[in-house]
Amino acid sequence: MPDLGSYLGQILSEITIARMQADLEAVRIAELYASHPLLKNMPVPHFRLPDIEADVPVVIKKPAEQSVEKQPLGTPTVVEMRSAFDKILDARLKEEGIRLTTKQRADLDAALEKTTVSLKKPAEVSVDVKRVADELSRVAAEQLSAKKSGGEDDKSTDLEEKLKSDAIVSLIGLRRPTARLEVLATTAEIKEAGPSETITRFHLKITEDAFEWTTIESESGKEDRLVSE
Repeated sequence: MPDLGSYLGQILSEITIARMQADLEAVRIAELYASHPLLKNMPVPHFRLPDIEADVPVVIKKPAEQSVEKQPLGTPTVVEMRSAFDKILDARLKEEGIRLTTKQRADLDAALEKTTVSLKKPAEVSVDVKRVADELSRVAAEQLSAKKSGGEDDKSTDLEEKLKSDAIVSLIGLRRPTARLEVLATTAEIKEAGPSETITRFHLKITEDAFEWTTIESESGKEDRLVSE
């Protein structure tokens, strides 16, 4: 049973493939025109799909379930990210050979907790994972640099960057798959689903766009990029 996003995406993918096959056929026809003495001076037919309208009926089988206690779009909560950051911090301190006294660790935890509270948002508002990683890393580095001499500032900056890098990778990995809408899409399934009131229809108007390869020259050399027509 497909989910709605995958089903609609597959329809768009098939339309894109149809355009590609039409272009391949246009190239083949162009070669035939070029080889024919009478056709070589005539314009080569080339078909595009500038606008497509599709009426897509589906039956929604399973509605999306989203707990009000969870952040939207699969984003982890600030508390979950803080817990993961503590593990990252412990691993980084061990790797760097940094040992903290009980008081220093308590001060560090207190500063991180204060930052965690300031980053919390209502459950329906998504939290910026990168911002959480940046803020927790900055606060941790500031707390650790406070007990060092001025000559070790560069090391503190380096530690902050390492913490940010580790945290972003780890926190993004906490994202959960978003709730999906499962649908019945085949003709037989829709017919068996019941009266027309149970059928949801999506009227899609698809407008064609295209990319083209362009070579960009710079001091570092040439680079091929896909840009809009």
